[in-house]
Amino acid sequence: MTRRELIRLGGSALVLSSLMRTRLWADSAASGTNYLFVNPADLDLIRTNARTPLLRPMFERWRAETPADLTEALEKFEASGNIVRDFARVLFLLEHSLTVHLLEPDEARVESCLNAIERILARPYWDYFRDGDVEILGIQRASFATIRLLYAREVLAEHIDSSFDQRLLQNIADKGCEPCYATVYDMDRPETVIGWDFDAEHADFYDISMQRWPTILGANNLRSAPTGALGLGALALQGHDPRASHWLKTAVASTERFLRLFAEDGSFFEGLSYLDYSMRTSLPFIDAHTRIKGDVDWLGQINWDGMLDYTITMQMGRTPEGEPDIVNFSDARRGSAPGWVSKVGEMTENPLAGFITQQAGAPFFFYDFLWYRPDAPDQPPGDHLLNHRNDYNWIICRTGWEPADAVLAFKSGGPANHEHADRNHLTFKFNGERLLNDHFGAAYDRRHDGWKMRQTAAHNAVLIDGHGHHYVDGVEGTNDSKAYANILAYEDLGDVVHWTSDATAGYIVENYHVTQVQRSVIYAKPGTIVIFDQVNFRYRPQTVDARFFPDNRDGAARLSVDGDAFTIARPDATLFGRVASSSTAAPRLARLGVLPETGDFPCIEVHSPIGLSHHLLTLLSTDTEAAPRQLHTKQTMDGAWLIKAPGLSATIEPTPFAPRITLG
Repeated sequence: MTRRELIRLGGSALVLSSLMRTRLWADSAASGTNYLFVNPADLDLIRTNARTPLLRPMFERWRAETPADLTEALEKFEASGNIVRDFARVLFLLEHSLTVHLLEPDEARVESCLNAIERILARPYWDYFRDGDVEILGIQRASFATIRLLYAREVLAEHIDSSFDQRLLQNIADKGCEPCYATVYDMDRPETVIGWDFDAEHADFYDISMQRWPTILGANNLRSAPTGALGLGALALQGHDPRASHWLKTAVASTERFLRLFAEDGSFFEGLSYLDYSMRTSLPFIDAHTRIKGDVDWLGQINWDGMLDYTITMQMGRTPEGEPDIVNFSDARRGSAPGWVSKVGEMTENPLAGFITQQAGAPFFFYDFLWYRPDAPDQPPGDHLLNHRNDYNWIICRTGWEPADAVLAFKSGGPANHEHADRNHLTFKFNGERLLNDHFGAAYDRRHDGWKMRQTAAHNAVLIDGHGHHYVDGVEGTNDSKAYANILAYEDLGDVVHWTSDATAGYIVENYHVTQVQRSVIYAKPGTIVIFDQVNFRYRPQTVDARFFPDNRDGAARLSVDGDAFTIARPDATLFGRVASSSTAAPRLARLGVLPETGDFPCIEVHSPIGLSHHLLTLLSTDTEAAPRQLHTKQTMDGAWLIKAPGLSATIEPTPFAPRITLG
């Protein structure tokens, strides 16, 4: 059956059963498999989850939201028509109220939820994306609405009669599943697309070209949202709508295609936040499909155990507010919801999932209450994950898994959606302080000043003549660039790790004269870092700068320079630095050039004057007793660098290919 034939079947083709919802709920309880979200047999466990230290704060916040808050949000949305923000607010409040009612039945909440559902059903459409200005797509809001209305159908089962259920399913099919199907269809067949765009009411949301968006979004985390909603809707509509079987096959195929985006080791190319989003939107369908259909080996589709390894290695202790902190490469901002991590642990029987939920769980959505297992086996990671180089050539080294443990993260590898211009950038956290920071909150829209936070100048990386490596201009949004870096050498000796990353390919796109941009790092745990930048040009001599930004979101960073030495201080830790070079490079104070409202980003900039060849050696140490007086470097007659620092003695010998590093 073709997409156009399916569209012609729409609306009036919906054939509904007359089963009362209470009967459906009873059937679910009896079989233990037919539910999409809530197993009635698990209600006591779900109530227990809401009282756990991990989930209680979120439940209390949700319980504090009143039916009047939901009504107010609805009124604001109906007045503004803003689907991006105001409709999302309505759907979040509906999800929260449904969950509170599930655990603490409340007639006032029932009434307000039913009223909200009626008003959502009255809307002519649920999303702001269009193809050819006519066909409604369902990338995020329609998928979001579909999931919440299906959830409401189970939570409010005894309050929904057959007539209401018929209208509810009709709307889910036509305003939820059909737009989601159209989106997945376009992702799979971009040659059929007339032209994606926003509707007239949201035309100014982004200044962006969507000409390639079906291809771009079809190969990143945004495939999972319409796919997951389509799949759950299709499961609910089995036997009720002739489109459901085809939709289900499409959802299965699209989920399989999405899972192929993961690396062989279970890593995800867009960073931890987008792995979290992907699992929150795809795993509910995988779970329900496994129970209800059971004809796909989802466990064999990807490396689920490796996904858990990736999730724990991307942790970075705690924020000052006590929330899980993460290695926030690209646009990543938050940790992992404990619900989906618990579900993966249940699927794989991997006790690491229990450790992740307890130590790094960041509750966010209703599945956390449904899926969290506080008594699940809890086993910390093995020592093999203390130094981890994943399939994307991201390197994360740490001293342990406690909040105060040191973590150093290094970004090599290729381009990806949501990336920044951050090749050879490193982040370092010590004693709870981000002494070398990866800034949070870069703008998604090129029109905003915060777009500068995406560029190399905002990272702990190298600038050439004041410019970074290649990056996108934002015309297509945050799509992937042409910048590549490759790990040329990597050696893990336990307490000392060293590597060399070549980012020449990223810089040469913008600068023909570049012949070599390499960064070598030696990390001696817990607090000594050696950074050797080797930059060479073909014809035109140019300047080179290596930048080092601390976290300054609270305005508490203090930076100072004294000759060839510098200090980066945060309230609970200090990083001492010393610079040596083959030129007359020296540290100086600098700042990212952004508007005050964007933020204040001071940095140390190691500046090497104009030249054809640059060797910059930056020694860093957190040892307050030894540094900086024990940060020593000496260059031999043959050009090798001898290094003495707390806990480290090393030699770096520059070569045309990559520096040769010898310890001891």
